[in-house]
Amino acid sequence: MVKQLTFILLLSISTKIFTQEKQIVISGNIISDALSVENIHILNKASNKGTITNKYGEFKIPVKANDTLVFSGIQFYTKEVLITQQLIKNKSIIIKLFQKTNELDEVEVKAHNLSGNLITDANKVKDSISKLNSLAFDFSMIDFSKPIVLGIDEFSRSTTSSDKQLTPSGNVNVLAILGLVLNPLFKEVGKIGKKRKQRKNEERVYQKNAMNAPEKIIVELGEAFFTETLKIPSEEIIDFIGFCESKGIIAFYIEGKKMEVIDILIKESIVYQKSNKKD
Repeated sequence: MVKQLTFILLLSISTKIFTQEKQIVISGNIISDALSVENIHILNKASNKGTITNKYGEFKIPVKANDTLVFSGIQFYTKEVLITQQLIKNKSIIIKLFQKTNELDEVEVKAHNLSGNLITDANKVKDSISKLNSLAFDFSMIDFSKPIVLGIDEFSRSTTSSDKQLTPSGNVNVLAILGLVLNPLFKEVGKIGKKRKQRKNEERVYQKNAMNAPEKIIVELGEAFFTETLKIPSEEIIDFIGFCESKGIIAFYIEGKKMEVIDILIKESIVYQKSNKKD
């Protein structure tokens, strides 16, 4: 009798553990503001199994509660999502990925009648040099017994008395013209590195703010707003805010548009509750 009871108890415990560990297949959809969401990689860190999205950003993957899914793509920041009991119940998940921006800012050059297009301006320089080469230079005023030294700053300094010796009346200083044409380009191109670093810093700050936004929304609006006004159970608040991401709630919050955030929460709470009832 004791052996039978022990066997039944062990069988019950094993069945319970098996039930808790059983995986289910959930469907998902990845969204982005601008880029294609095809071929995004999804990896279940617990099972080490993965899949990729189709051209619509859709995917299916087996999971269980407390698994972690990792979403990654070449043009997106990597994102990790914890699988909660609510996601298991819904059997669906919506993920928004944020785009990486590595493009260089445009450089606007308007000095000295330049167009800002490097190719066009380079051709102008070539045309100017060709015209200069066609001129007949008078070297009778140059004293060749003295060495002529052209410094590195020859491109940027203004015309001096020594320049007048090299460029007698009626002729043009080639180096001075090149300096006038190329110096604005060199200065503007030098700003690209600074702007690129600034852009990357802004992206990192935005990504950090986006990750912390759900918790900050809860703190600012208060848990009672969700549980009493929107009728969202406290353990489902984070999942509900994730459900609202497709409506741009995170971007609105970061931009300080709190009325839009509240409007989205109120409208989406109705949709969220209806989907839970269907499940």
